[in-house]
Amino acid sequence: MIADVLLLIHFGLAAFITIGFFIVPIGYRLGWNWIRKRNLRLLHLFVMGIITTETIVGLTCPLTALENTFRVDDYSLPFISHWVAQILYWNLPRQVFIFLYLVCLGWVLILWKICPPIERVKEV
Repeated sequence: MIADVLLLIHFGLAAFITIGFFIVPIGYRLGWNWIRKRNLRLLHLFVMGIITTETIVGLTCPLTALENTFRVDDYSLPFISHWVAQILYWNLPRQVFIFLYLVCLGWVLILWKICPPIERVKEV
């Protein structure tokens, strides 16, 4: 059960990153103030940077490692967990992920330029 919870957390993190690629320019265009919050954008940039760095260095994502540890030898996943794992884990060469994550990190940096977050307001 712990492995399934970790899988869902991992999926939620991946969804946050992926949705951010699209919702930032859309929300910026539509004038959504929450999309311009600096802390939210910093979190998005930070997580994408960590994932890219892990992949370049060759580290396994800590959430994946923890999930595998708790899953032990029982690889029969419940229905939902099976499909979440199918969406989350792709069997592709590491170079594909390096390229993909570098492109995504580049897009996040471009969004900082074309859809800048609100600068911190200095209190008087």
